[in-house]
Amino acid sequence: MASKIKFVLSGLLAVTTLSCWYYSFGGSIPSDIKKIAIPLFDDNTSYPGVREDLTNMVIDAFIANNTLQIANESDTDLLLTGTILSIREQAGIVTEGEDVEQFDVYVTVKAKCENVKTGKVWWEKTLRRFGTMSGTGSQEDQQAAIAVAIEQITDDMLNNTIANW
Repeated sequence: MASKIKFVLSGLLAVTTLSCWYYSFGGSIPSDIKKIAIPLFDDNTSYPGVREDLTNMVIDAFIANNTLQIANESDTDLLLTGTILSIREQAGIVTEGEDVEQFDVYVTVKAKCENVKTGKVWWEKTLRRFGTMSGTGSQEDQQAAIAVAIEQITDDMLNNTIANW
């Protein structure tokens, strides 16, 4: 009898272990959704090259994720569009003497992902993230802070599209 119980418990342990063995974040996207188009983002700011940087980073993130294939707008299941609304510096750390030690550089993007076959909006959000630079930062420091914010926004767009299903 004891050997029978051990056998059953061993079997249950094996089944439990094997059932947890495989898990995929991408498995929740409907099977008919295979392609995404990401046209050049619009830009309401005066910062040169930012829209190209954001668009390319988003495309690269989807390629690296490999859940959806990048496609043209005329042959796609999903369309991810967006507009860079603003890029603003804000004092992040101020000393007692009211000197700014660190600026937070905020990038705000309004984005929408839509199923083009059904016309249904999967998600639509205004995304706002920031990078930091020193209070005496150069233009290169500002560009680096913008790049950090864009990277975070890219992650948000990917996660909103892939992980929320």
